[in-house]
Amino acid sequence: MDGESISRLLRAWRGRIDARTVPELRGLFPRPGRRLSQAHVARMTGVSEGWYRALEAGRRQDFSESFLLRVAQALRLSEAETLTLFLAVCGRRPPETGRDHSDLPRGVKALLEQQVSYPAYLSDVAWNVVAANSLMGEWFPWVRRPRPNLMRWTLLHPEAREQMLDWEDSCARIYLAMLRVAANSNPGNGELRALVEEILDSDADCRRIWAEEFDVVEHRDGHVFRLRLPYHGSAEIRVTSHVLLPIQRPDLRFVFITPADGWAGV
Repeated sequence: MDGESISRLLRAWRGRIDARTVPELRGLFPRPGRRLSQAHVARMTGVSEGWYRALEAGRRQDFSESFLLRVAQALRLSEAETLTLFLAVCGRRPPETGRDHSDLPRGVKALLEQQVSYPAYLSDVAWNVVAANSLMGEWFPWVRRPRPNLMRWTLLHPEAREQMLDWEDSCARIYLAMLRVAANSNPGNGELRALVEEILDSDADCRRIWAEEFDVVEHRDGHVFRLRLPYHGSAEIRVTSHVLLPIQRPDLRFVFITPADGWAGV
């Protein structure tokens, strides 16, 4: 049934394109008529007609991500259609392609800016902080620096080891376990790969933990940790992190931090 469903969708998506308007098919002889054929799509994606036909028939499920992305481009698929293609064929989302973070969804941006009770921020798949509310900047001034990155600051910056109490067990081991999951989930993401290499090359403690641990952690939602920040007069506090995925931008994480012990004065 899955193959039949994606087959119908692929035929419908192919059928809505007028082959005469496709730049990649100009100069062909004989000139293509209105109907975009399987052979045309195969030519546009650099594969044999039989290979593309197998995709459209739902007979195989070992197609590469690069081929599926070329199919999405050839058929002029929308973001939602591309997602449907990937989920139906290989059961996973399409790879992230370095989206522009300057055009955040208005609702997500408003929610972040209107959060005045607790620190909150948005990070991408490589933990770059792409936006933060004012309180986050007051608690953690590093987010105001150029190109702030949570993993880079937490694992490599000396001040993190002073401010994140019990740094190795409650912070470093968890963050490295998260990096292990992310690196294996997105093997084609060069930025993630470079981030892991930078952290392991730069810090002996991180190299040791990486070598001796095999734990994996997908996220730190609900994680309780202790802080000692200048913002609170260096008094020890316990907080909980909450991680949400905006449905409009699943490539981003919406993170906010709340008190774990009911303390006041945020």
